Amino acid sequence: MLETPRTIQSLVAPVVVISANGLLCLALYNRLAAVVNRMRTLNKERFDLLADLSAEGCREPDLPERNRLETRLHVLDELGHQLFERARLIRDSLVCLLVAVLAMLACSLALGLEPLAPAFGLAALALFVVGILVMMAGIVRAIQDLAATLYPLRFEHDMIEASQSESNGTASGNGNATETL
Repeated sequence: MLETPRTIQSLVAPVVVISANGLLCLALYNRLAAVVNRMRTLNKERFDLLADLSAEGCREPDLPERNRLETRLHVLDELGHQLFERARLIRDSLVCLLVAVLAMLACSLALGLEPLAPAFGLAALALFVVGILVMMAGIVRAIQDLAATLYPLRFEHDMIEASQSESNGTASGNGNATETL
């Protein structure tokens, strides 16, 4: 005889995990979209800077302006690499969470089939454990992304400060940026 209430109750645990994964995925998809949009903005600025540098090369050389453009291009290159790494971490996290959803769906299916064959119970348990472990791996990747969130901002801030220090040192006539610190 099928134990319908017990079967339905056992199906609830994977559904709760699937729901939690759905919320995490939504947040991470939004983070990924923000990172991708920021990368596109950086790439457009980078393209414009390359055009400016090319035009600068055709005119009479303005060394301070060329140095400023090259410094900004270096900053954009580094920011692009850092943001790409963050996008990769978010993607890895999403893949893990989606695999966990698949494992939980398979777990639910196995739990539903358990009354027909007891072996499905062991399969369901194994799938549940795999789903939880993969979900944990996804959360670890999300934590790694979160830890890296401020690196691009700090790098850009430091480069702007260094640029300001150099321009202040040059403007004061001493030519030594370290003295202005």
